[in-house]
Amino acid sequence: MKDPRICILAARRLPQGRFGGSLRGLGAAELGRLAVEGLLQDPALPRPGRVLWGMARSHGNGMNPARTIALRAGLPFSGSATTLNMACGSSLAGLHFAMALLEGSREEAVLVGGSEAMSDTPFLLPGLRWGYRTGHRRVPDVMHDDGLRCPLTGLLMGETIERLAAKRGVTRQDADAYAAESHRRAASTDLSAEFVPLEALDHDECIRASCPAAELALLPPVFTPDGQVTAGNASALSDGAAAILLSREGVHPEIRPLAWVRGWAEAGVDPMDMGEAPVPAVRRLLEEQGLGVGDVDLWELNEAFAAQVLVCQRQVGIPLERLNVGGGGISRGHPIGASGVRILVTLLTLLRARGGGLGVATLGIGGGLGQAVLVEVPA
Repeated sequence: MKDPRICILAARRLPQGRFGGSLRGLGAAELGRLAVEGLLQDPALPRPGRVLWGMARSHGNGMNPARTIALRAGLPFSGSATTLNMACGSSLAGLHFAMALLEGSREEAVLVGGSEAMSDTPFLLPGLRWGYRTGHRRVPDVMHDDGLRCPLTGLLMGETIERLAAKRGVTRQDADAYAAESHRRAASTDLSAEFVPLEALDHDECIRASCPAAELALLPPVFTPDGQVTAGNASALSDGAAAILLSREGVHPEIRPLAWVRGWAEAGVDPMDMGEAPVPAVRRLLEEQGLGVGDVDLWELNEAFAAQVLVCQRQVGIPLERLNVGGGGISRGHPIGASGVRILVTLLTLLRARGGGLGVATLGIGGGLGQAVLVEVPA
């Protein structure tokens, strides 16, 4: 028996705040509540029986933040909620699990999303529980140690990108040019149709209206004196939340789907090469669907680092004019737990604006994992 088709009924996100900016102090659970309430404000939409919520920095947000978000957003006690932590892939992993629930007829509607308040991640005091005596102690930054450093390689994500860029021949000039273009595209593309209205913020706060490559070239490398990763050609630390509502074909015939989920793939690589993990994931996805790169109308490849995007783009052969056409994580921000669904929400917006078509959302994940999902927006 053929699996039922999975559809996306609604997709929204918050405008993304810069690090220490307009959304500072709200916390990831509150950002999630705002996103879920905004998504479900249409009374015609079904109430989800399950919430799958990504959050990669949950410290300080209480036990199982997904449940807190669901109930504070007005969903019934009878529903279930699960918090997912798969680093950058946290929220998009929820889509995969939702597909299994829907295909198995365990649920009629599932809400998937994620939120991250990078501005509010705490510092820790390891060992304090049993007492400090003499000597200095570290005060680890959760965002740094639990989010940006890979325990398998011992390296920060940016350090692995330095190695990957050298290995694949991506230069500092290439990365700066790409970053400048990301800001240019973001500044010239209006994505406000996908925003949940907020009093505190009505735009993606990290975008720079003018960001020439010549100015980016003046920024110092972050990790090594002769390196290429800078604050200008890496993703912006940010706060945000995004959510989608999924169902299966025929359950809610009165609602016209925004999109159909055509396929999903994951792949793993050496953690040292984590930045290029989208490559095998995308190749597997296209092979399983019997498609070529040219069959895909638009691509969203999460911009964790400009060099990483270029490594993937060149290996897969993605036309630059179809890739991240509204900017990406470098210009719009990369709130880790939300980014997977955020790029999917944006992909749907852009496909709808061009009259429909096929799109792929893909990203790499610390530890050497890649995800890719294929969607079709009807004309």
